[in-house]
Amino acid sequence: MDWQALGAAVSCYLIGSLPFSYVVARLKNIDIRQHGSGNVGATNVTRVVGVGYGALALVGDVGKGVVAAWVASLLNAPLWLSGLAVVGHNWSIFLKFTGGKGVATTLGLLLFFSWPALLVTVGVWVVTVLLTRYVAVGSMIALLSAPGALYIFAGPPELIGLFGALGVLAVWQHRSNIERILQGKESRVFKR
Repeated sequence: MDWQALGAAVSCYLIGSLPFSYVVARLKNIDIRQHGSGNVGATNVTRVVGVGYGALALVGDVGKGVVAAWVASLLNAPLWLSGLAVVGHNWSIFLKFTGGKGVATTLGLLLFFSWPALLVTVGVWVVTVLLTRYVAVGSMIALLSAPGALYIFAGPPELIGLFGALGVLAVWQHRSNIERILQGKESRVFKR
């Protein structure tokens, strides 16, 4: 058994499970799971608690991805194991296997592995949100574009595959948003 890989897998999952968005909202005595979209993520914290709290949640959730990627690298484990941080975020052991949608934590992984690919991905997010006015659509399109951005910057096939899988996972996690968009009930970020 490869104990380093096992250690990396468990560590990455537990790091991802740290529910920063939940804790940040609790600073204002709000259980974020009971408000807004019910999602344990920075976007919902921003909408329900405020921009400053949302920014704090975003930094924590991105940081989880950075730390998980660092741990996997430090332990010389397969880099794809760092993706377990996103699994931990989405299905946190500390929140009875509920959680967020994994967007910020995925971006944290991308920040560690390729900041140029992160800049492209964030650029895709900004353009998509400006065009559609939906954060969820921006998030899905951006994460689906991440493997292409990694390919442009000569990312290893292992990471291109990891981010491809994380992009598909992000779409799956946003299925309730997709349903609300189709029904015309999804919140938009600004009015035209």
